[in-house]
Amino acid sequence: MKDLSLKMGSFLSLLTGGQVCLSCGKYTIGVSLCPECQDTRLFHWTAKEGRCSCCGRELVSEIGICTSCRSEPLLTHTEQVLPIHCYRLWKKDLLFSWKTAGMRQLSPIFATLMADFIKKELAELKDCPLVPVPPRKGKIRRQGWDQVDELCRYLKKKHGFKILPLLERKSLEQQKKLDRKSRLENLGQTYCIDEKKLSKSQVPARVILIDDILTTGVTIETCARALKEAGVKEIFACTLFYVS
Repeated sequence: MKDLSLKMGSFLSLLTGGQVCLSCGKYTIGVSLCPECQDTRLFHWTAKEGRCSCCGRELVSEIGICTSCRSEPLLTHTEQVLPIHCYRLWKKDLLFSWKTAGMRQLSPIFATLMADFIKKELAELKDCPLVPVPPRKGKIRRQGWDQVDELCRYLKKKHGFKILPLLERKSLEQQKKLDRKSRLENLGQTYCIDEKKLSKSQVPARVILIDDILTTGVTIETCARALKEAGVKEIFACTLFYVS
């Protein structure tokens, strides 16, 4: 049913004459990013050498660690976090099209982007299991899908990654509706280990946390803390976007 809905979305796009590419403004078929912009812009990123070694945001004038991570360190349970793109301009509209407008045809494209990024920028970890940040309870039942869940399904099915859904979400409150202060107050309270899926004899030594966007870092830190307490030794994280 999922693949059929993606094909139907592309078919409807074709019937309605396509849509405007969010990046270059040309008409395109299927998704709101033309194939040329996918190749030259979406699948082009700043290498990890030009990023903060802690939060993964691109460095402008700093070297090694950004000012924010030096002055207010938050990500203390991760070895490194690597978001792919900055959440601004056409990329902001692209994420909106996927998460809010429900353009699920973007799911396999984002999965290929993340797979390529991990294999190139985290090559030594390409065989590590991926742990998705879980959705709010009942979201999939209410809305029919969750973006990170679907992203990981494609990463498993199309790209051969092992997915370990070790986490569960305790809070029903949407993090995106909270300001930084409120998010920090929730640190350690929103996510925890799903004990039903945890086997002490099978806890991996290293994992890669997967999410769609890095905002304050509270979600990644909370999930990483829970995984460390469960016995995971090294935790890396990868997100599609980050808020600068």
